[in-house]
Amino acid sequence: MTVEASRLRYLYWRFNVLGVATLVAWNIYIVSSDFFRHEFRDTPFKDNFESVFSVLSNAVNLAALCYALYTQQKADHDRRIKGGLLATVAVLGAISLISVCGVEGWAALAVSLLALCVAAVAAAYIQCSIFGIAALLPSCCAEGYMSGQAIAGTLASAAQLAAIYLDWGTSREGESLDVYGQQALAVDGYWRLRLRTAMYFLASAIFLVFSTLAWAQLNARLALPSAVARNRLEQDSYAPLATSDNVASHANETNQPSSVSALVAPMREDSPRLTRADRTEFPSTPESGPTNLHIRPVPPLLTELEDLGSEEATAPTPTSEANVESGEVSSSWLTQFGLSNAQQLYRTFAEVSPFVYICAIVMGQTLAVFPPLTEAIVSSPYSSPRISNLSAWHFFLFNASDYLGRLSTQWLSCSSPKILHGINGARTLLIPAFLMFPTLATSPQAAFVVHSDILFLLLVLVLGWSNGWVATTALIAGPRLASDKETAGSILGFALCVGLVIGAAASYPVLLIAGIS
Repeated sequence: MTVEASRLRYLYWRFNVLGVATLVAWNIYIVSSDFFRHEFRDTPFKDNFESVFSVLSNAVNLAALCYALYTQQKADHDRRIKGGLLATVAVLGAISLISVCGVEGWAALAVSLLALCVAAVAAAYIQCSIFGIAALLPSCCAEGYMSGQAIAGTLASAAQLAAIYLDWGTSREGESLDVYGQQALAVDGYWRLRLRTAMYFLASAIFLVFSTLAWAQLNARLALPSAVARNRLEQDSYAPLATSDNVASHANETNQPSSVSALVAPMREDSPRLTRADRTEFPSTPESGPTNLHIRPVPPLLTELEDLGSEEATAPTPTSEANVESGEVSSSWLTQFGLSNAQQLYRTFAEVSPFVYICAIVMGQTLAVFPPLTEAIVSSPYSSPRISNLSAWHFFLFNASDYLGRLSTQWLSCSSPKILHGINGARTLLIPAFLMFPTLATSPQAAFVVHSDILFLLLVLVLGWSNGWVATTALIAGPRLASDKETAGSILGFALCVGLVIGAAASYPVLLIAGIS
C-alpha cells in the first residue's frame, strides 16, 4: 500500500467512526423500543411514543441545523464536534441510569424526551461541522461519514433481528416487532430487560468516548499550528492576496494551536477571494500546495494528498462572474435585515442548488414510504416462499443496502444533476409499487395486490441502495461547484435533513391512500 493510499484510508475510517457516532443515539432509542413501551405504560404515549420520538427529534434537529448553518462562518468546529459527542455521552448515561434505577411513568418520559432533544441538537452541530470539513477534503471523507451513518442503522436493525432469532420471544408469522418486544419482557422479566437496555446505552456511550478521541487525533493531524500557518501564508505564492488583517483574524479565531479552525477558518466578508482569473494566474504547484478559493493555511496532510485530490480541489466553478454579481444583488435585501451571514449562504446555495434539490428529494421519497408504509406490509399467505419476520428483515436489508449504496460511490460516480434527477424520477415509481403489497388493512383478495415477499424485499433493496448512492453522490459532487466548499457541504447536509422532514409529512397521505389510519 502506498503512503498516499494509507493516508486516504486513515481519513476514510476516522470519518466512518464519526458517522456512526452521529446517529448511534437515535438508533439505540429504536432498538430499545420494548423498554420504553414498558416505561411509558402508565402514560398516554405508551402506544405512539415512537411517532412522538420521530417528530420531536426531526423538528429539534432541523431547528438546531438552521442555527448551526447560519453561524457556520464563525463556528469553532472542534468545540462543536467535541461538545456534541460529549453531550451525547451524557444523554446515553442518563438513559442507562433511569433503566437501572427503575424510573417509570411521567418521570421516565420527561427524562427520555429531554435526552432525545439534547441528542438531536448535538447531532445537528456535529453534522453541520463535519459536512463542511469533509467538503474541503478528498471525497473519501464524505463517503466515509455517510457510510458510517448507514452502519449505525445496519447494526441497530441487525441487533433487532438477532433478538428475534435468539428466542427472546417466540416468532410468529405476520406479527409485528412490538409483539416480540412484549414477549421479550414476559420471558426475560423486567429486571433483565432493564439490565439489557442499560448495557446497550453504556456500550454506546463508551463507543462515543473513543469516537471523541478519534476526532481529537484526526483534528491534530489535519490542523496546522498558527505560527506555521503564518509562515506558510508569507511564503505562499499567493502572498500578495493575503492581508495582515486576514492573518490577524485567523490568529484570533484559532484559540488552540492544533484546532481544525486552521483548516476551515471562517471567511470574513472583506477577505480576498480568488476568482477564476486568479487561479489561472497562480496555478497550483507542489510547492504552493493545492489551489483554494479561500485564503487558508494548508495542513501538511492535505499538501501531501494534493496529487490525489487536485482534481476535486481545483474543479472549475461553472458559475460565471455575472451570475455571482446577480446573486449578490438578488440577496442584498438580506443585509437590510442584518442577515449578513445569510447573504453568503444565499450565494453558495445558488451555486449548488441542483444538488440541494436532489438531496432533499431523495430523502423525501425514502421517508414517504420507509418505514411508515413498508413496516405495515405483511407476509402474504399466497407468497411462495413466505418470509417469517418480514418486517425485521426489511429493516435490516434496507439499512444494509443503504450502506452498500453509499460505499459504492467509490467505484460508481456521477457529477451530472440531470442523471441524478432522472434516477430520483424513477425512484418515485417505488411509491405506487409498495402500495400494491398487502398490509393489515388490505384484503388478500383485493385487486392489484402483489403476493410475493421476495419481490417486496428486492424493492426494499433497490430503495435502500439508490437512497445511499444518490445522496452520497450529491454530497460529493455539489461542493465542487461552489466557491465556498465548506458552506456548500453544510448546506447539502442541511438539505438531507429537510428531506427527512418532507418525507415524514408526505408519509401521512401515503398511509391514507393505503387505507392505514
